Amino acid sequence: MRILGISSATKVISLGLINDGQLLVETTLADCRSERIAFYIKEAGILPEQIEGIAVAIGPGSYSGLRGGLATAKTMAQSLNVSLVGVPTLDAIAYNLADIEGTMAVILDAKMDEYNFALFGASQGQIKRLTEDLALKEDHLIDKLDKISGRLWLIGKTDKLKLRLNKENFSFAEEIHSHPYGVNVARLGLLKIAAGQIDDPLRLIPHYLHQPNIIEYKR
Repeated sequence: MRILGISSATKVISLGLINDGQLLVETTLADCRSERIAFYIKEAGILPEQIEGIAVAIGPGSYSGLRGGLATAKTMAQSLNVSLVGVPTLDAIAYNLADIEGTMAVILDAKMDEYNFALFGASQGQIKRLTEDLALKEDHLIDKLDKISGRLWLIGKTDKLKLRLNKENFSFAEEIHSHPYGVNVARLGLLKIAAGQIDDPLRLIPHYLHQPNIIEYKR
């Protein structure tokens, strides 16, 4: 099954196209325009009409980025008449370390001294969510992680936390693994589609852990 994955939840906007286990396209984009995405699909020798499903990162993440990616995914799914599924951002990041055996903490900078956070388990190339998504202040996050005594991989935006999390049982993933790449969104989307977990395009909205900071100016 040919699944297109779109991720615009972080500063790295990326696209992934798979055919079951085969990788067809993996690239980064300057923006989420449909015509740009169609260009890369055709470069892989695939017609847009041959896409059988579209998966998109739904958050948490960048307010404007999530809205843009979801709008593009909805438009393409409607025009191609294919299934649409939303994939949580932290799941897509966790999938970067799906080949480890153990527990990982996925951490995404949420600004305002907060982090988006969730725990996952990885085994035999699959990930399993252990907690819901949480938005935590830095001190609260440090306190929660300090209570973990077993081996733990930390993946995501951890640069500012390393000095405070200097524990022998902690391992830090490389920065390249800190983004929810489109190919991971496609792979997780394929699992959802295969399980019949199709989303309603009219009801699928970005998942924010806190309200965006929007100021209304009055004349």
